[in-house]
Amino acid sequence: MPEKHDRAPLAGVVFDLDGTLYDKRALERFMIGRMLWSIPRLHRYTTIRSSLAGVDMGSAAALREETLARLSRSPRGRERWQRWIDGAYDPMVRQGMIRAVDPYPGVRTLLAELRAAGLRLGLVSDYRGIEARLWALGLDLEAFDVAIVTEERGAMKPAPRIVEQTLGEMGLPGGSMVMVGDRAFTDLAFAEAAGMDFVGILPEETATPVEDPRWRTWPNARAHLLHLALTGERSP
Repeated sequence: MPEKHDRAPLAGVVFDLDGTLYDKRALERFMIGRMLWSIPRLHRYTTIRSSLAGVDMGSAAALREETLARLSRSPRGRERWQRWIDGAYDPMVRQGMIRAVDPYPGVRTLLAELRAAGLRLGLVSDYRGIEARLWALGLDLEAFDVAIVTEERGAMKPAPRIVEQTLGEMGLPGGSMVMVGDRAFTDLAFAEAAGMDFVGILPEETATPVEDPRWRTWPNARAHLLHLALTGERSP
């Protein structure tokens, strides 16, 4: 795995999507409100998805089968889960992104400003359907130099293969980049494995103060990233 060396000049920023470019709690509330009949199923599915952090099955099909195997031991049960995912869960996510979610203020402007400062931009998301989610946020893939959907490659952050592919496709050493994300067990772990600095995104109303200075609310994170881009200084 890459190790963190002396900091090089900042040359790139890699973003997570969900919970990083928008507050995903709005989507979660929408999903719960419209899927009351299947809250236990929704909870189980999201729990299983989280349990796959760092898993590398080698292909999208194999990762899908592993997900279904964790959801049910029986073939019939796995078939029912797949029908629910395709017919209920995924369509509701798409609806929620359109009807309930807004990007964090200034996301589009921030991306343009970072690019204008000469930085390469990457997007690394675990979950399929990023084009539709970006569209719902008023963004598109062209805002990023590199876009990786780990699920489509058969792995989940922070799998070593995804770390290596991100570094390769960004064309930069990890020590010259910053990772921006909202989950410690995936995004922070990914940054550490890649040798990147990390900027963590907190919800606006954080119940418990976070002492780690790497974690910031979106307005503070946005200002910090612009400062890094314009001054060349690095994260603490």
